[in-house]
Amino acid sequence: MDLGLKNKVAIITGASQGIGAACAAILAEEKARLLLVSRTAKDLEKLGAKLSKKYGTEVAVFADDLSELEAAGRVADAAEKAFGRIDILINSAGSSQGGIFEEISDEVWDNALQLKFLGAVRMVRAVLPIMRRQKYGRIVNVAGNTGRQPHPRLLPGSASNAALLSFTKGLSEEIMKDGIALNALQPGPTQTEHWGRLMERLATGSGLTPDQFEVEFMKQIPMARIADAMEMARPVVFLASDAASYMTGRSIIVDGGWTKDLA
Repeated sequence: MDLGLKNKVAIITGASQGIGAACAAILAEEKARLLLVSRTAKDLEKLGAKLSKKYGTEVAVFADDLSELEAAGRVADAAEKAFGRIDILINSAGSSQGGIFEEISDEVWDNALQLKFLGAVRMVRAVLPIMRRQKYGRIVNVAGNTGRQPHPRLLPGSASNAALLSFTKGLSEEIMKDGIALNALQPGPTQTEHWGRLMERLATGSGLTPDQFEVEFMKQIPMARIADAMEMARPVVFLASDAASYMTGRSIIVDGGWTKDLA
C-alpha cells in the first residue's frame, strides 16, 4: 500500500530513541522529509545522518527541551524554515518515573506533566497555524495505555497519558473542519531504552528482582512478550498518513491484548 507520505514534512519529538526513532525510520523509508527533535543533539545527528544516507531523504535535526515554555515555537519555526510547511506532527517525547506513591516527589509529577502532556499540547499549538493555512495536517500523540488503565506504581505517567488522551479527543472536534486529523496511539509494554529502568522502579519493595518482576508482569500480557518499537511505529505512521483519512479523535491500543475491554 502506498501511504502517500513521499515529500510530506514530519516533525517527530522524542526522535532519538524508542518509538520516536522507529517512526523516523519508517517515514524516511517512505521518503517523507523529517525534522527530528529531542534533547540530545549528538544522538539526533547520528540518527539523522544514518537515515539520510540509507533512504536518500531530507533529514534535519533540532535539539531542544520541550518542557520549556518556548521550545515548541522554536521547533515549529525550524521545521517551517527548513521545509516551508508542516504536514505531520508525531508527539513521542517523554517518559515518566514511577514508584511507590508516597515516595514520588512533586518534581517527578511536574516533570511528567511538563514534558509528556504540556510539551505535546504546546507542540500542537505551535503547528496548528501552519496546518490551518495549508488546510491539511496529521497529528499523532503517543500516550501509553496506562492512561486508560492506571498502574499504582506508574501514577505520574498514568495521569499525564490520561490527560493527553482527553486533549486528543476534545481538540480533534475543533480542528477537523480545517482538514487536520488528531489521533493517538496507546502503546503497551515496549522494548525501549526506558524499559529496564522501569522494571527496576516497579520491582522496588516487591521482594522481587527486576528480572523476576518482569516475568510476573508478562503474565498479564496475553501475547506474553514485550513489543518491539517498530510494532508501535507502524500504527503511528498509519495514523499519520491519508490511509487513516476517516479517523480523528481516536486512539489505537497496541498492547498484546493487555487491556481488558471490548474490541
